[in-house]
Amino acid sequence: MQTVRSIMTADPISVHPDAKIWEAANTMLDCGFSGLPVIDNDEQVLGVISESDFLRRGELRSQASPGMWRRLFSSRGALAEDYAKAFGKEVSEVMSSPAITVEPWITVEDAANLMGDRGIKRLPVVENNKLVGIVTRADIMRTLIRQMSASAVDRIDADIKAGLEAEYDRQRWGDTITVAVDATVVTLEGRVLDAREKTAARVAAENTLGVTKVIDQILVVGLPEMPVSPPGF
Repeated sequence: MQTVRSIMTADPISVHPDAKIWEAANTMLDCGFSGLPVIDNDEQVLGVISESDFLRRGELRSQASPGMWRRLFSSRGALAEDYAKAFGKEVSEVMSSPAITVEPWITVEDAANLMGDRGIKRLPVVENNKLVGIVTRADIMRTLIRQMSASAVDRIDADIKAGLEAEYDRQRWGDTITVAVDATVVTLEGRVLDAREKTAARVAAENTLGVTKVIDQILVVGLPEMPVSPPGF
């Protein structure tokens, strides 16, 4: 199974908790990232700051006003946290913490399931409690597309091989020819007695649906010469 280590971005750009939020925002915009891991001086992951942390800001007057039920049933600490996130100036005050992290040896499938279950877009990758990489939904999607493409090519290759071998089985001259298919490229091998058999085999391959190239390695060996008897025998 493919692991997170094989698809993660190693040594990702990160931000320290005492950085100003405008510094984190500028880094995200300059690098085209939607989020950054937050690490301390020992490279341990403390949290994640993402685009969503900037959507409810006091400067934009977009902070959410707590509803009646939240005011009644939320703890004082939770309400204070909401306020700090809306008006805080440092990354430590607005980041999401603790961060959900994974280790590099987990499978890509497990990472994808975790992202889906938790509704998150990125996972810091830690080894020995230190940040070593980050894996995002885009990384998962690229891996999925590659796997689907490879699977589709494998199916096409199998169909080409089966169809061409069936055609050779129907022809009297096709029983000595072997077929290999790799990424829709057909390689023909074998030995025939007549050059016309070689030509027919190549034509059959070229006319098979899905074939993009034919490599003809068929050998024409001809009929063995019969010894000529001397006169009188």
